[in-house]
Amino acid sequence: MSKLHNLTKDLTSANKRLKEASALKQTRIHKDATIQRFEFCFELSWKVIQEYIRDQGLDCRSPKNCFRIGAELGLIQDPMIWFELLEARNLVAHTYNEKMANKVYKQAIKFPDEIDSLLEAIPEKEDEKQTK
Repeated sequence: MSKLHNLTKDLTSANKRLKEASALKQTRIHKDATIQRFEFCFELSWKVIQEYIRDQGLDCRSPKNCFRIGAELGLIQDPMIWFELLEARNLVAHTYNEKMANKVYKQAIKFPDEIDSLLEAIPEKEDEKQTK
């Protein structure tokens, strides 16, 4: 199995866990769990994008650069959404602050849809690559 395949498999599993956490009643502990799952989903997502880009013979080293290229390749629709998600991920270390935690949580509960779109885009692209 390829590295991309393994990463997408892990991301699919992690996204299911994020969906489970975000569907729970919004208690503080459930928000914390959602934020934690958001963080590891974000990390996996940008690594999936990075690996896909590498498989295309290109390179990107930072999340922002990967999001820009990923949008050009049709993996993601709007890199600005992903920049906002990056900002939220960067705030995770400050979620001891209730205001920051709520800001991250609001992004986290919207993230599974972005992940689903990303995962749907990859098989199409892989099929195209194999037929060329």
